[in-house]
Amino acid sequence: MAKDIKSLRKKIDEIDDKLLKLYEQRMDVVRDIGAYKMENGLPVYDSKREDEKIDAVFAAVNNKEYADGAAQLFITLMQASRELQEEMMGLSDSDFDDFNWDGEPVEIKLEALGAFGEDEK
Repeated sequence: MAKDIKSLRKKIDEIDDKLLKLYEQRMDVVRDIGAYKMENGLPVYDSKREDEKIDAVFAAVNNKEYADGAAQLFITLMQASRELQEEMMGLSDSDFDDFNWDGEPVEIKLEALGAFGEDEK
């Protein structure tokens, strides 16, 4: 028996309120981790930690239909966490300008690599 949309949306709003409180708690801890990293000269980005976290999310999600969405949620959380820590450390987007990548796919022409992997004749 389907419930009316107003009561379903009320449930979503209640869950969202809990999520927001948890997000703020998480970001408080992220700030503490950022302070630790600053004190110990550690970089903001830890690819091993983030890979392990995403693997753990895939393993822990009960409904595998939601696995990709859950992973995307945690990727977004980790990105927001990195941005907060970078801000704490006084880093800005301009500190990464040397990468000169706008997020668009990069086309690599194999001809430009020469005879990579081939025996020279």
